[in-house]
Amino acid sequence: MKQFFLAIAMLVVCGYVTAQATSVSTVIEKTNRDAVMISINQPLKVTTEALQEKLSRAGLKERVRRGAASYKGVILSEISKDKIDLYTKVEEGPNNSSNVYMAVSKGYNNFTSSGSDSVLTENVIAFLNSFVKDADNHFADLNISNQISDVNKSEKAYQKLVDEQTDLEKKKAAIEVRLAAISNELSSMRTDIDNKKTAVDESKAKRRE
Repeated sequence: MKQFFLAIAMLVVCGYVTAQATSVSTVIEKTNRDAVMISINQPLKVTTEALQEKLSRAGLKERVRRGAASYKGVILSEISKDKIDLYTKVEEGPNNSSNVYMAVSKGYNNFTSSGSDSVLTENVIAFLNSFVKDADNHFADLNISNQISDVNKSEKAYQKLVDEQTDLEKKKAAIEVRLAAISNELSSMRTDIDNKKTAVDESKAKRRE
């Protein structure tokens, strides 16, 4: 049992380490820039949507150009109290994962680096590390939304069958009532026909006399 919990702890630690953001160099608008990158264990579409939503909630409006999104002259308190130009890029990673890149410029293409701007770089690292939870929650929200949609479809199909059953039961009741009425009418008509035939036979008998 002790070894089991140790193995679980090792998996958690490994998962935590692989999720850490690191300083890298990446191409933004055809130029190599210092940036921060983090691998997200979510598909490209999910990660992209989650990042857009997170920055949109902070009041940032993106402009996409050459595969990168830029936010010019913005304040993102988690990274800087001063205005910055923020650049983000999301690329597909292995095994249905994705890589998020974030670069910061203090204006006029004055991009920050881990050496000269360690505070800003550390803030970006912290921001992306916290973004892992946002991406995971967005994936969970999508699953919940899909599950709710499936439930709604099933409930509509169920209600359709219930309505059809109710309609058929009403028709069945009406048919049974009509069948009973027809049975009574047939019995009455049979008696009337038999009486009329008897009368005919009696008339024929008198004629032969």
